[in-house]
Amino acid sequence: MDNNQIFAQLAANLAEATARNGASFISNKIKASKAKKDDKKTIAELEEIISDLLNDKAEIQRIAQAYEQELVSQKITEKDIKYITDNLLPIFEEVLPNKIEVDKMKKILSVETLTIMQLIGFNYKQAIGEPLTSLVRRMIENKVPIDTQTNVDYALTMANLAKDKEATKRYCQLTGMNFSE
Repeated sequence: MDNNQIFAQLAANLAEATARNGASFISNKIKASKAKKDDKKTIAELEEIISDLLNDKAEIQRIAQAYEQELVSQKITEKDIKYITDNLLPIFEEVLPNKIEVDKMKKILSVETLTIMQLIGFNYKQAIGEPLTSLVRRMIENKVPIDTQTNVDYALTMANLAKDKEATKRYCQLTGMNFSE
C-alpha cells in the first residue's frame, strides 16, 4: 500500500470516528434515552454512550499515531540531511568530471535546499531512494554472468531433438506440448 492509499484510509477512518462523535449525534442519543423515562435503561444507554466515546477516542488516537508514523517515515531528520551532504558530495566530486556539475550538485544537496524542499512536501525517500534502489538492482542484475555454455548446450540438445522424430514426439508428450507431423 503506497503512502496516498495509507493516508486516504486513515482519513476515511478518522471521518467515520468523528461522525460517530458529533455533538448533535451524541446529544440526540442522550435525549432519546432520557425520553424513555426508565432510569435503569437510561443509565445503561448512557454507560454505552460513554463506552462508545472512549472506544472512539482510542481509535482516533491510533489514527493520529498512524498519521504521525507515516509522516515520520517520510521525513529526513536534520542529522540525516547533514550526513547526506557531508558524505555524498565528496563522492560526486570524485565521480563527476565537470566542476560545474559538482557545483550544481553542491547547491542542490546543501542542507538549506534539502530542508526547504522537505518543508514544502518533497519526499526524498520516494523520489530518490526508490528509483535509486531500482537502478542499483538493475545494475546488479545486468552484471550477473550468463552461463553461455549452458545456453549453447541447450540449443544443441534441442537441435538434435528436432532431428529425431520419435524423440521430439516423446519430448512433446512429456512437456504437454502438441505434436504435429
